[in-house]
Amino acid sequence: MAAYKQIWSPTIHGLSVSGLELWLVDRTAFEISYLRDLEAVEPWNKNIYYGVLVQAGIEGFIKTRNLAGVKRFIETEAQKQLLAYDDWDDILWWAEMARQTCHQYVEIYGADLDKYEVKASERHHEIELKLPSGRMIKLHGYIDGEGDNVILENKCRGEWDETAIAKEVDLNLQVNMYCLFHRATNGRLPGRVWYQHIRRPAGFGYKGPRQKQREDRGDFRHRIVEHITNNRPYYFYRYWIRPDEKRFSRFMKQMMFPMLEAFMDWYEYMITPNRSEVLNRVHWTTPYGLYNPFMEGTQERFRQYRIDGSLEGLRPKVHYRDAPETAPKAVRPTPSTNGTAEAKSAGKRRNSV
Repeated sequence: MAAYKQIWSPTIHGLSVSGLELWLVDRTAFEISYLRDLEAVEPWNKNIYYGVLVQAGIEGFIKTRNLAGVKRFIETEAQKQLLAYDDWDDILWWAEMARQTCHQYVEIYGADLDKYEVKASERHHEIELKLPSGRMIKLHGYIDGEGDNVILENKCRGEWDETAIAKEVDLNLQVNMYCLFHRATNGRLPGRVWYQHIRRPAGFGYKGPRQKQREDRGDFRHRIVEHITNNRPYYFYRYWIRPDEKRFSRFMKQMMFPMLEAFMDWYEYMITPNRSEVLNRVHWTTPYGLYNPFMEGTQERFRQYRIDGSLEGLRPKVHYRDAPETAPKAVRPTPSTNGTAEAKSAGKRRNSV
């Protein structure tokens, strides 16, 4: 098999957060996008592009500090999407929905953007990181909002689990990668991370209005906006994260460095000339029907063991030949061990500042 033309390199062009996430989820999708420079022919998807429109509006407010900036930045982003896709009615409908959502966001959080001096948005960061193997990799990304001592990360989702996020946020890939950028620029971790969730209307499990039969789409959107106005806690939720070196170091050692080392092994194999003659340990086709809790966004069964080695809820393995009366009993988790003290302190609810 012939080697790829080197149209992309992690040491020259750099690996982004979204690129790393894509590789972790689907290596073939990464291969097609980054090594072959191809993409699937797919329709416009609100689950992806509505969040882009909302972020454009928030960027517009951070940079201009007025609602006219919100409107202008959303219109600019909508025009890009209109040029790329034929779903004009949907794009324009969701662009106006994004504008209305951003107006609500500004009413709730506009003063806090000043309080915490969030002055920059979508600023590009690029660093070179030395891996434990000695190899170098370039990482880059755009941060939603930032100040001298704060990072703002916005997520637009149809649903979220508040308890799981608070417990797992100190191992969040995007948050920690942005902390890595901040530390490279400022010589220290940010004092706080503003981790914002914004609900996308009309998704699965959505508890707001549903479009009525023969209802005009404009009227439907108006009813959603009224519901947002009257139910803001359902649509907007903020977590405060206080990064510290101990948790950040754990993230780098348990997650970031192993992932990047594995990525570099895979990339070096993929660009090897005549790689069909090289022993392949890194690139395979996933069997159909496998269940992966990471990809499903559900709780992994052995998550606590993976994080800190806890044996709570585990026991010596029981074989089917063991008599019930001699089988070992499981250790029951106690309330105090449902989450580590570090995890409990990592994510704070909206009013905890």
